[in-house]
Amino acid sequence: MNKRILIDKEFHFGIGFLNELIDGTGKTLEVIGQEVVHNTASMVPKMMFYSLAYSYKRNQKQIDFSIDDVYDWIDENGGINNGFFNDFLNAFTDSMYKDVPTDNSKKKATVKK
Repeated sequence: MNKRILIDKEFHFGIGFLNELIDGTGKTLEVIGQEVVHNTASMVPKMMFYSLAYSYKRNQKQIDFSIDDVYDWIDENGGINNGFFNDFLNAFTDSMYKDVPTDNSKKKATVKK
């Protein structure tokens, strides 16, 4: 299971979360990726919201929080440059690259004469 406990809450990652995020924001994965880089303070809280909402959905729990609660949790736990915010972003990044095969073979460049 691709999940992480942060600030006593279970955040889910993976394809289910990504579908919730895409459906909820109306943005493509490509646009979301760009906004994570260029508009981090706006996009990451939305990602947190949909990640936790997906966790609640999987656990058949009623969603009892809003995006404003997410903003408060960020402010109360180190802001956007520390703590919870960075821990979530690292967990998300790890989930995107988990079990992705890497090619460690050395390829030789051929030089035409």
